[in-house]
Amino acid sequence: KELIPSLYKIGDAVQFKDRYGDMCVGYIYKIYKNSEGKIIYDVQIGGECPVVLNGYKEEELRLKR
Repeated sequence: KELIPSLYKIGDAVQFKDRYGDMCVGYIYKIYKNSEGKIIYDVQIGGECPVVLNGYKEEELRLKR
């Protein structure tokens, strides 16, 4: 496995805007690089029936405090 020097780690709580522009809170589910070599995050929202949203860039996320 490749070590990816990412700003966030799996399990971090982050804030982000969904596709409709609303602020959401989720957890980092997966970290990988896209074909251009940029770091991409998949974010999980919900608990009992979670949904994973794919393809967020670091600049689109903010650590939840």
